[in-house]
Amino acid sequence: MEYRKKKKQGSNISNSKNPDPKTVVPSPNGNSHSESSSVSKKIAFAVTVSWVSRGLTILANLFLIPIMFRYMGKEELGLWFLLNNSQSFLSLLGLGIAPTLMRHIAFAKGKSGGATDAELTEESKRHIGDLVVTGRTILQVLAIVVFFVAWISGYGIIGQLQLKDVSPQIVFWSWTLMCAGYAIGVWVSYLDCWLAGIGYVGWNSIIITGVSFATIVVNVVAIIMGGGILTLAAITVVAGLFQRFAIWMFIRWKQPQMLDIQGKWNSKYARNLVKPSLYTWLTGIGSFLILRTDDYFIAFLGNIKDIPAYRASYQFVSTLYMLVAPIAGSSSVFISQMWQDQKLNDIHRLVIRNARITLCVMGSGVAFVLTAGKEFLEMWLGNGNFIGYPILIVFSVTMTLVAQHNALLVSARATEDEKYVASSLASGLINIVFTSVLIRPFGLLGVALATMLGQMLTNNWYMVYRPIVRLKIGFKNYFDKVVILAGLNFVLSLVFSRLVNVAISYTFGYSMMTSTISSFCVCLSMLCFFVWFKVFDIDERSKIKNKIKIK
Repeated sequence: MEYRKKKKQGSNISNSKNPDPKTVVPSPNGNSHSESSSVSKKIAFAVTVSWVSRGLTILANLFLIPIMFRYMGKEELGLWFLLNNSQSFLSLLGLGIAPTLMRHIAFAKGKSGGATDAELTEESKRHIGDLVVTGRTILQVLAIVVFFVAWISGYGIIGQLQLKDVSPQIVFWSWTLMCAGYAIGVWVSYLDCWLAGIGYVGWNSIIITGVSFATIVVNVVAIIMGGGILTLAAITVVAGLFQRFAIWMFIRWKQPQMLDIQGKWNSKYARNLVKPSLYTWLTGIGSFLILRTDDYFIAFLGNIKDIPAYRASYQFVSTLYMLVAPIAGSSSVFISQMWQDQKLNDIHRLVIRNARITLCVMGSGVAFVLTAGKEFLEMWLGNGNFIGYPILIVFSVTMTLVAQHNALLVSARATEDEKYVASSLASGLINIVFTSVLIRPFGLLGVALATMLGQMLTNNWYMVYRPIVRLKIGFKNYFDKVVILAGLNFVLSLVFSRLVNVAISYTFGYSMMTSTISSFCVCLSMLCFFVWFKVFDIDERSKIKNKIKIK
């Protein structure tokens, strides 16, 4: 019925908030190349900022985590990882409103045209203003609910822990602070949605980078001075509040015209937010069950003291995913605007490009993990904290497949496609069942295997299949342009990294530092080669060369 109505409307389809994929056709626009270049620049800026942010955070964590291992007891450290991981649970209580609000603001911006620098029409301004006020009101009410639901559920979980070295009261007050901080974050999250929704991606990452780096430095000082999980929780709350305040001040300073957009509560827009938000929330529950429940199983069915080594190793591998996630994430707003403006060819180029870079980074990164993972972890965490290559291999397979489906999933969801609830929930339930069965005979390896199998049976294939169909990319096109390239990059990175390591060890003798550095250099070189010659086109390489020459 919906498709028939849109077919009759003809040219008016561009004014709908969610165009049907069957009616979206390439836009014969003469400015397509310049607009694509503008989008690429903004995405490149956002990704660069995100990478710098992640890089600084990773470097800071290289100092923070070893200090935590040395200055905190294993039980207290395990509790901190458990509480910190529970922030993913708190994010579920946002009910998916924030990402849906951001996407709808992007759709409203798209009514003024798909060009990133297009001036907002009066219709778009009114629409955006009403969305901001409506979303802000919903989030303010939701924040109060978030605090009490999180606080009560956390209190019940904390009461079940068998603790010897840390007081349950300390854990309780730490959790209370984290709940309060997250509730306030939900309250003002409309600012992020507003800023990113109209196309200013990357700016909030600059603020987050500074705040995150400063937070880690303060954490290091606090731990060395004897601070525990209560102190770390308090620092987290203050950092979150300061971050939101900084974003507000940035808007007032850099983009004051945004504050001139007036709006009012709109019941229709509120109803339009509810259904996709519900799908987003249910999908998020599945993601939490599949990726964030390992620590709970280890705490209740294993030994909470095993959490630090397991979590640190997982973080080592998942850092690769953290590096590539911003590539697709920074593009989602522009894909929403292109979808609204019916520019399917531009979407294809953007999605294929994102997937190629994502899997090339993962391929070279995993080659480094499999070549020098043991050396790196023992230098980083100290002897006795390496959990074995079988678990690292499982982590690597899991995160590579997750990175692939995320690159496509984010792009499809940017078009208001939220048909991933069944797959996501199924993956979570399978993971819980498999973990319950495998943790006793296989220990930590069983926990990791359960996560991998749960993903493979559900999300890893469905969240690739549906986006390719939704965006009309074509399976052969995707395989030829993405999978073959990524596979070749991984094989060559692994082979050359191994050969160089053997040659250096044979010539100069074995050294953990030498092995780590040589593997990193080889894998990074292969990544740069593939991205430069296989991802960038001739024009882009020329522009980069010219910029380097100018500098």
